[in-house]
Amino acid sequence: MKRLPLKDAKCLLLIVFLLLTSLTFGVIDEETARLYFTQALKSTYEGDFAKAFELSQKALSGRVYVQELPYFWYLRSRLRMINNQVDKALEELKNFTMLVRSDDIDNLIAKVNYFRKLNLSPSSTFGMGYVNSLNGYVKGIEYFQTPTSLAVYGDKFALLDSKNRRIAFARQNRILSIKKVSKDLKQVFFDRSGQLYLLGEKALYNESEAEIISGLKVPYIAGQDREGYIYIIDFDRVVKYNPNVNKTVEFKLPKMTFALDAEMTVDRLYILDALSQEIDVYSLDRLQKINVVKVPEKIWNFEVTPYGDIIYLGKDKIVAGGMEFPMKDINFIEYSYPTLFLIKWKGNVVEQYWLKDDKPIFVNIDNLSFDDNSAYAYVRVEDLYGDELHYVGYALSMFEQDVYVPSDAYVEQKEVRSIQLNTCENELINYRLAGIKVFGKCSILSKFTGGLTTPDGLKGRLYWVTKWTYLKPVPPGIIKLSAKVTFKEQVYYDTMFYTNSLIKEIISTNPQK
Repeated sequence: MKRLPLKDAKCLLLIVFLLLTSLTFGVIDEETARLYFTQALKSTYEGDFAKAFELSQKALSGRVYVQELPYFWYLRSRLRMINNQVDKALEELKNFTMLVRSDDIDNLIAKVNYFRKLNLSPSSTFGMGYVNSLNGYVKGIEYFQTPTSLAVYGDKFALLDSKNRRIAFARQNRILSIKKVSKDLKQVFFDRSGQLYLLGEKALYNESEAEIISGLKVPYIAGQDREGYIYIIDFDRVVKYNPNVNKTVEFKLPKMTFALDAEMTVDRLYILDALSQEIDVYSLDRLQKINVVKVPEKIWNFEVTPYGDIIYLGKDKIVAGGMEFPMKDINFIEYSYPTLFLIKWKGNVVEQYWLKDDKPIFVNIDNLSFDDNSAYAYVRVEDLYGDELHYVGYALSMFEQDVYVPSDAYVEQKEVRSIQLNTCENELINYRLAGIKVFGKCSILSKFTGGLTTPDGLKGRLYWVTKWTYLKPVPPGIIKLSAKVTFKEQVYYDTMFYTNSLIKEIISTNPQK
């Protein structure tokens, strides 16, 4: 007997599957299945994942248009994962992809795999690419001359021109505003909620220049932890200030330290000591010294990735994880993973590059909104720890049915969905797909969902909102939507859907965005 080619055999199996499904559940036709699919989408975007899963089950219990079948399986399996049935979802997808290939399903499976394995070893490679430049002189007007500090929040950054006592706020290659200050400042810093802080030679101020902490000696702000504490390195101590509860605590350092630079990750503090020319590494939980990083050349400026890889400014080069990228005339660098800012006093310019390691980025479309003309996707872009990534709008793009659609990207703060756990429950992928931050006694889930040890400071989450003009009239059927963050060969994305009936329902219940 002559065998069928593999491709024809798969098609035959798919036809048999559809026929069996149709015979078993003949009462549900293709349009009714689409209706259940739309209702499942609506419940998903509302955060009712249990109801959404039930509806996705109903959507697949009858006849489905063949070209839309991967969408139905993808949504049901995604919701099954959120509802703590990861292994069963993977088994379903494995069986389905034996018949039909789907990049979106492969991408969903890949997310499960990297959250199950969590490779946090030092990065083996880095890539770098040019993004944009901001000039201090525009049409004969001087906006900044010799900037000495740069801070990033969302889609904008603040640039301190200390000599001229002013702060320039900018986005990509455009100055947004200028703020004059009366104090002599050495550093600007954004906290996790977007509040700007100003550090002087002896005191810390808020954006209105009201004094918060006085009596500092040689301070430098390293960052802010998940409990909300801002860390200030000050000669022989670490001063921790929590603006959420207006609380200050101090810890003694084991030695006198003149900090040239200081950085933080989710669980570590890094201090560049001017005297030893070494980077001292402390654990955040007890502020105990756990390591010393010896840099092969004299430096005065460094950065660190979320995974502890050191980036520093060397002589005519940027060194990232041991890899060298030639660069000249740079005075200092600032890094907001994965964006690197190069400040060049010569030419009064701030150059922006992406500098990316080999770790994955998590992208998730949490919600969609519509008005009569525009669509809005609320996209989470996070590192493996669940911390939101700032200033990646240049790498974020939207696709409808795999076709690029021009969109504007900006940021919004939305309420955080959180849960307190006394024991570890379910898988990490459940919480990450659902967008839930964990706090309480399960440290592993708290650490990798962007969570806290207490609910203090859980004010909001930073979302990238992409806005575009959707096609009208909306074609029938299911529209696939993808949000992609791209750095050359590295592409990280998420897929969700909408339908014409979903748009009508959203607009009717919420006519004004």
